[in-house]
Amino acid sequence: MDNDYTRNLPKIDLHRHFDGDFSPEHLYLEAQRRGLPQAKLTQEEFIARCRVGPTCRSLTEFLAVFEFFYAIAQDRDFLFEEARKLPAKLAAAGIIYAETRFAPHLFVKEDFSADEVVQTVLEGLAAGHGSPVRVILCVMRGAPLEHLGQVIALYEKFCERGVCGIDLAGDESRYACREYAPLFARARDLGIPVTIHAGEAAGPQSMRDALDLFGARRIGHGIRAVEDPELVARLAQQKIPLEVCLTSNLQTGNAASYHEHPFPQLLAAGVPVTLNTDDPSVSGIELDYEWQQAIAHYALSPQAQKQILLNAAEAAFCDNVLKEKLKQKILDFL
Repeated sequence: MDNDYTRNLPKIDLHRHFDGDFSPEHLYLEAQRRGLPQAKLTQEEFIARCRVGPTCRSLTEFLAVFEFFYAIAQDRDFLFEEARKLPAKLAAAGIIYAETRFAPHLFVKEDFSADEVVQTVLEGLAAGHGSPVRVILCVMRGAPLEHLGQVIALYEKFCERGVCGIDLAGDESRYACREYAPLFARARDLGIPVTIHAGEAAGPQSMRDALDLFGARRIGHGIRAVEDPELVARLAQQKIPLEVCLTSNLQTGNAASYHEHPFPQLLAAGVPVTLNTDDPSVSGIELDYEWQQAIAHYALSPQAQKQILLNAAEAAFCDNVLKEKLKQKILDFL
């Protein structure tokens, strides 16, 4: 597949973690500026620590990479700059729309709150120039219930400024989080768009919980639905979009190879699948690479490519005017 083709393809990234997108070089400079212990490494050693290693085979190992640089990123100037650069970075990668997500509580320090973290990121995005970006606020599995209540309140406060939904993220192999159901019911009553990380490191039941207990409109990953034909049929019938991240699924050990990934099975079954990056910098990829792999391994026809892109436009947590513009860009190209 011609790399220029996938680079120019009008792509949409619905599952892109803000903290998984930080520039390792910028993190290194920030560590040096503040005299942090991580700055004692060489730049090459530092960047290697910010990327998933070749031996990673579980979600727990994958998430451990983030622990290396979270303390560096707990700085409002740093967060503003990373957000400001994001729209241009997306546009350069041929991404016409993206939803970036993060857990604000991971960046809180004594002198600033989760509210101020969200405000800083939104201000950075507004100062940038490039592709439109919306924000999904995450709660980490295992976090106190009050974090979810605060994230719901933050959505209500900032939904007119670019926050478009909420998410439950983290290690589903360790935390089912069914105790969160009443608060997610409140979010549903408020009409808040919800996407849930599920069916990645845990089986089909985690996806049923996401749909039935948490009110998910979309599922992050969801690839283990193939273990349950009834669930696959439900996803297809109810048109529940899956935010599939091919390379990430290999790195977390939830797919053995691109060739063995469940993506083509889900697509053939009529599930509205989408292609996404998950954590570009941490995984060392960009969305055109994911499309190259999909086209090469699954022999995606132009019609299939168009359907996947339109799935993403339809699934986006944005207003209908922007959705229609995205769809038109896709149709004009294909």
